[in-house]
Amino acid sequence: MNKLSFWLLPIIFLGGCALVQQPLPQLTLKDHQANVDYPVGQKFQVVLPSNGTTGFKWELEDMTAGVLEKLSDEYQVTDKYTENIVGAGGEEVWTFQVIKVERSHIVMKYRKPWDKTEVANEFLVTINGNPGDDGLVTYLGKIEGNAVDAQFDDCFITEAGDKFGITPVTQDQIGDPGVKAKIAEFTNQDTLVEIRGKMTEPTIDCNGKQLIVHEIQAK
Repeated sequence: MNKLSFWLLPIIFLGGCALVQQPLPQLTLKDHQANVDYPVGQKFQVVLPSNGTTGFKWELEDMTAGVLEKLSDEYQVTDKYTENIVGAGGEEVWTFQVIKVERSHIVMKYRKPWDKTEVANEFLVTINGNPGDDGLVTYLGKIEGNAVDAQFDDCFITEAGDKFGITPVTQDQIGDPGVKAKIAEFTNQDTLVEIRGKMTEPTIDCNGKQLIVHEIQAK
């Protein structure tokens, strides 16, 4: 082994380690009717046993909109079950994300989509959204501009209908120019945006609240 290869090996090894992603927290039937605490921004999975050959599937009966977001759902046969043949069991994996500091819930029912009356199983869990480690909270909504001479900042309207002022985080005594440009880009464009920031109150802004924006992106 030459010297170059000797020094490259640790780098390659460390680089490979950096690619390993931590698995998401999972809730199963054992967590039925449980209360779970997750920080805002946390993604988690609901993993429930299912059998795609029976016609039954899990359906999302109810979810607190604007507090939780469903990212995906898929049916899969894993090594927990037999090979993927007719009659083999599997599981449904539903991925969610906490987007607001608020108490919320998920209600799911296992039934045939064409027969809502026959419910073979049910899953209910309560999610308590908490601020993340950085103290920032995630919001989804749209930006509505005020008149140039208005005393209020532009307004942010969440999917739940809450409304408050919006302003970029201050850096070196001025508003962050990157965040400021993004706010201007999305104002009055009917674009759904995701914002991470901190709420301050009381202020003169909409409903006496002002959201200090640290990060903003189109959703």
